[in-house]
Amino acid sequence: MKMEHRPEQAAMALAVGRAFGEGESLLFEAGTGVGKSLAYLAPGVVHAVTTNRPFVVATNTISLQEQLLNNDIPMLRKVFKKSPRLAEFADFRSALLVGKANYLCDNRLEAAMKGQTDLFETSQRAELKRIREWSVEGPREGIRQELSPSPKSDVWDAVNADSSVCSNKRCSPETCCYRRARSRVDKAHLLVVNHSLLFALVGAGAAPGGDVPGVLFPNDFVVFDEGHEAPAVASDHLGLGISSWAMSMVLRRLYNPTKRKGLLSRIGEKNDFELVENAQLACEDFFNHVHVSLLQTRDVRRLLEPGTLPTDLFPPFSRLLYRLKALAEEAEDEVLRTDLKDNDKRLRGYLDGIGQIVDLKDPESVYWVERSGKKRAIIHLRSAPIDVAKAMREVLFERGTSVLMTSATLTRSGKADHFRRTVGADHAEEGIVASPFDYEKNVTIRIAVDCPEPMGKDRLPYLDYLVESIHISATGMQGGTLSLFTNYTDLRHCYAVLRPRWQKLGRSIYAQGEGFSRSELRERMLDEGDVLLLGAESFWKGFDAPGSALSQVILTRLPFENPGHPILEAKSEFLEKEGRSPFLDMTLPTAIMKFRQGLGRLVRRHDDHGDILILDSRIVRKGYGKEFLAEMPKSDYEAFRLSEHRQI
Repeated sequence: MKMEHRPEQAAMALAVGRAFGEGESLLFEAGTGVGKSLAYLAPGVVHAVTTNRPFVVATNTISLQEQLLNNDIPMLRKVFKKSPRLAEFADFRSALLVGKANYLCDNRLEAAMKGQTDLFETSQRAELKRIREWSVEGPREGIRQELSPSPKSDVWDAVNADSSVCSNKRCSPETCCYRRARSRVDKAHLLVVNHSLLFALVGAGAAPGGDVPGVLFPNDFVVFDEGHEAPAVASDHLGLGISSWAMSMVLRRLYNPTKRKGLLSRIGEKNDFELVENAQLACEDFFNHVHVSLLQTRDVRRLLEPGTLPTDLFPPFSRLLYRLKALAEEAEDEVLRTDLKDNDKRLRGYLDGIGQIVDLKDPESVYWVERSGKKRAIIHLRSAPIDVAKAMREVLFERGTSVLMTSATLTRSGKADHFRRTVGADHAEEGIVASPFDYEKNVTIRIAVDCPEPMGKDRLPYLDYLVESIHISATGMQGGTLSLFTNYTDLRHCYAVLRPRWQKLGRSIYAQGEGFSRSELRERMLDEGDVLLLGAESFWKGFDAPGSALSQVILTRLPFENPGHPILEAKSEFLEKEGRSPFLDMTLPTAIMKFRQGLGRLVRRHDDHGDILILDSRIVRKGYGKEFLAEMPKSDYEAFRLSEHRQI
């Protein structure tokens, strides 16, 4: 086991241990290469075992979750075993916590197999058989991610553990994948979870009741790794979210008139089928109205007035729900009765949420509609707290326990003031340790000084500049290049123009959203060693391709968020009412944090080296540019002029 002493890691571990011991919260920035995972895992596990309290670690990405489970936690056990003073902690128990809907429930599977003629058509029965064969083989965890290809959602929905059928009364750890996982969770000292599930559970009321301290479990203490992502995830999950697809799925589960399959086919009559059909038609009319009246020319629109959305769907749904309740009471089969009650409860929840959105019920929330999917055909009704800091303060920092938020990018000019305000961590301590990497020696930074304005009326000169700059810089690099975009329109344009050029060169060019998943793109980058990869959004953060396979990072624009999104509009109004500047207090700090994340894609190990090219000349032309320059990993840079490179 090769390990090295890192002073920065030791300093962080001491600060974290102190915070846990004193029950305090902490904001801690640890630069890339510090080894922050072990710096919080070691003191956290010791504290959990010593006090017999649950230690929850929340990550935002699957890659970090896998790193913890497959590398860091096993390594920590080895460290403990090798130390006489820490050997007693080596047998700590750890578990992964994922949502109930990810697990297979054997009881529901058996019920589905018995009633498959009524519930499923031919292709669905074939999928059910595949799931059954997988379950017989003995899956490792019993989660859908182990099945390849992934199970069809309409069939998996009938057999997963997210149902009252899967309960302590009917299922046991010996026979049920979820109950087995839950048993491990209940006994674990260390629990690994993702941000989304944690906030979803907290938003659904899973926090300890009364005066019992704890965020997710009684007397727990929590670490948010990738903590810079927590506010956005909290905003997503502490509001309402209802989609046309989800509502249609529930109705089709009850009865699909086209296939004449569903739960009601086992107990219902003609009139009951008609009630479902009427509800389905009302649902389609409702979401079609939203699409035509509000989303015909845009993907997102804010709701500003109560009553903007129609209420015609409530009567047919009310009649269906009244009948569902009666049918559930009449059902003799316990599983069928429970499934009917679950679907009744789910639909009631959707209707309640739609009612709140129609009325814009909460003045401290922002409401909007949006569309998604490849054909932009799925309609969503959404809400989010305007002041997410208030919500996070209530569910995290006022729960009487330690909460650590850590990341490589929490601060600005060495202070976490903006992040503190954003998450509501008013009284948390803060700490910072720099990266041990030698950026002065290993990184060259170039900044374009002749790039046209990205937001000009005629964008063609700007797009031409992007294409030529990326092509010249990437072809002149022996290793691989990652070019980061702030929108998919520019990305797709550059990909369309550059692809034939790179094909003539015999080199590979890949783009996000063009046939490969993020993990597949990473594998191709590592395998081929000299590709050009165009990415947006998630590629700015958490994308890791160490070595010469990633020798250059190009930032096409400063990553300002779209100010027209309903959440940002509402937050801007909120800040203006407080007499604050939305640009200085929200837009700029958020962009700087993302800018730092993008820069951090290049150097991931001590021996990594390469170039950073920033193509947005506003960084040297605008007054706010100095704020970005101050956050670069080194202060000196070279001027890049496309005109000079074109002449070569």
